[in-house]
Amino acid sequence: MDFFVNDLSLHGQFIDHAGFRRSLQEVLQCRTCATTYGHTMRVPRAIVGRPVLASQSFRQVVQATGDRNFIMFIMAWLDKHGPFVEDELLRNPNEYLDINDGTVVSEEAIGEAATRHFQGLSAGLVSFAPSTFQRSPVEVHWHRHSSDPVTCEIPNYWNAQELDHYLEGQQRDPATWKEFIAQLPARFPHLTFLPGLENHLAGDPFSLYVVERTFVLLGVLNELKTCFDVDGHRTARGEELMDNYVRRDRARISDSSEQEKNDPRLRAAMTVRDPSGEELVCFWHGKIQTPPYRIHFSYPIQKDVPLYIAYIGDKLTKR
Repeated sequence: MDFFVNDLSLHGQFIDHAGFRRSLQEVLQCRTCATTYGHTMRVPRAIVGRPVLASQSFRQVVQATGDRNFIMFIMAWLDKHGPFVEDELLRNPNEYLDINDGTVVSEEAIGEAATRHFQGLSAGLVSFAPSTFQRSPVEVHWHRHSSDPVTCEIPNYWNAQELDHYLEGQQRDPATWKEFIAQLPARFPHLTFLPGLENHLAGDPFSLYVVERTFVLLGVLNELKTCFDVDGHRTARGEELMDNYVRRDRARISDSSEQEKNDPRLRAAMTVRDPSGEELVCFWHGKIQTPPYRIHFSYPIQKDVPLYIAYIGDKLTKR
């Protein structure tokens, strides 16, 4: 799950440097909290130009503190290290998104967070306080063609303690299938979970054992998605995971058999569409033996292509 620093929550509202510094420290604590739970907090590069005081920008206020260590730390974050919103943009430059007051957010951090929601990914906002963004969730409207806009709700945090409480809750063992599905994007941020996964589990008695085994297999897939070098070649760690989980005898992750691939019912069940409408046939799967459950996903696993989780549920070919 990626969090995005909401640059629009800086709008010249602070009356002195001390108040802004306290708010900035809270945002930094949110960043530490997100990192502790294995998530990323991205900041827009343009935030340094946002108004903080009536007549001073973010950069000017930080420089005016005269605290050399503080200045170096903050500017290294905003000028060099990030991670930055712009490093991994998913939005289409032709899309039009706004929030309830009519503010256009297509090219803002809010817009990028919303784009991820619309693509089935999990994202949240971190805002400065006090500001006009002390509300959660933040509604974003995606205006597509001439049809009615599509709306999503993005969770928004301005208090590190509340963010910690939320992320801690995401790590608790689920007690229902609904809780289980809700936790997946935060636990496995490098996987893309297609909508409707809970439908495949409806009617099945809840099993914490199945949940735990599923977490293990999804953890392998999540790590495999990160095991590529800059040229897109699998790393040594990736090869090790492939040997341990895919290539060995009685592997826990494998392709379907030719007999299964020729089963019209299975092919129909495993044919899905990604968020862009492209057709995927997800015969590759992770296996839980008792009870016989399967996790079907897109294949091959590549550096710059989403790894879609299409199905979690009962083995479809069991007799």
